[in-house]
Amino acid sequence: MFGVPAQASAPTPPPPRAANALDLIFIIDATGSMGSYIASATRNIETICDKIVESELLSAPGALRVGLISYRDHPPQDHVYIVRNFGFAKDVQEMKSHLKSLFAAGGGDGPEAATAALAAAVELPWRTDAAKMAILVTDAPPHGIGEYGDGFPNGSPDGADPLDLARRMAAAGISLFVVACEPALSGYQHAVDFYKGLVQITSGMLVPLTTASLLAHVVVAAASEVMDMDRLHREVGDAVLERLQNLSLSTGESHTPSLLDTVARELHEKLSLRNESTRQLIIDDIYRESPESTHNVHVWSTAENLFVARPHIRKVIGSRLSQKFIESRRKGLYAKATPSSVSDPAPAATPSAPRRVVSDFSPFSVPGMSVAGTEVAAGPQMSEYRSSDPIDDDGDDDMDEENSDEDEALQGSAAYTYVSGDDGQRLALRQDTISLEQARRLTTQSVARRQFT
Repeated sequence: MFGVPAQASAPTPPPPRAANALDLIFIIDATGSMGSYIASATRNIETICDKIVESELLSAPGALRVGLISYRDHPPQDHVYIVRNFGFAKDVQEMKSHLKSLFAAGGGDGPEAATAALAAAVELPWRTDAAKMAILVTDAPPHGIGEYGDGFPNGSPDGADPLDLARRMAAAGISLFVVACEPALSGYQHAVDFYKGLVQITSGMLVPLTTASLLAHVVVAAASEVMDMDRLHREVGDAVLERLQNLSLSTGESHTPSLLDTVARELHEKLSLRNESTRQLIIDDIYRESPESTHNVHVWSTAENLFVARPHIRKVIGSRLSQKFIESRRKGLYAKATPSSVSDPAPAATPSAPRRVVSDFSPFSVPGMSVAGTEVAAGPQMSEYRSSDPIDDDGDDDMDEENSDEDEALQGSAAYTYVSGDDGQRLALRQDTISLEQARRLTTQSVARRQFT
């Protein structure tokens, strides 16, 4: 079962592939407040592509395809354009020229034409034998999720629905990662919960960034994780579906959350026993959890469309940012920081910073490379970030059951490197035994892709 010799029959062998390949599309909000993120992507696109290729996850020339979709808003909120679909570029220089043609302006009512951009992404000519990944970079929600002052409260004027589009992406094996540009996105009432639900559908992640200087690192780390998850899906996806089917027959349930969680835990145990290693993107969760927000994420991730979801969404009182994050900003942890070097690992710029922030991120680095204000050193030296000083994944002081599961994975010999952005925010890439959260995503992904060939 799950690719491990056991009593059950061996899973169907994964389909043959000529090479490990990755299709990566950037979906960038090009409205007025997004200038720093567009500039960061433009400056670092060559480095991003080089580091993905050098990661040894890709095994042949041409295995990486990178594309771009930019969007603004529907008239009368914006009259320049709604979506510009550049598609997949022939080479990195073409991609760079597309990025250079973007400039941030306009935007209108707050919510933007993100749904139209997702629709364009779904229709791209994705390769069937490649891992597939979309990076949505935005500081605003799509239309129709219930935000105050939305010029299109009933949703995208073209009739497309983002929840339906997310399920189409999931069925096609496209993992959606949303880079939430903060603190702007959390200023909306529903945006954070909505995007958390959206990425759950596609087995992706919501990555909150308080600085554009970490964007390149997020893309490379996320791409590494997507490639590992795609490899495992091809190996164990059929066995996951078989196990779900057997449990459904014995319990009378059909892909309920509890059933999916049971299979995910079994999968995690089996893969851990064989020491299955994956790359894992880890970042501070800056959001405040509440029963209302947890409920909303579940509604967004399970509802058929916006019309069905909206009546069940609960209002979240107070700031969407965690008290821990707010306090860190007050103390200056997320203030402007001076990047440190490996040879002189100074603390973050502010004396009140509780931890040493080291800028070495060896898995991503090339000699002399500097990414959007974040200095990265090369060579054999590696800054280790061990479980004695963990990144708190949920942003709360207390550990919940899920984070306790995650913490157990940190207690062994796991060491991982991390990087600090120019405001002190930290990002880590860990190579370690597969996490329970990844096993859950694998299970969800297998169900979503059951009819995809």
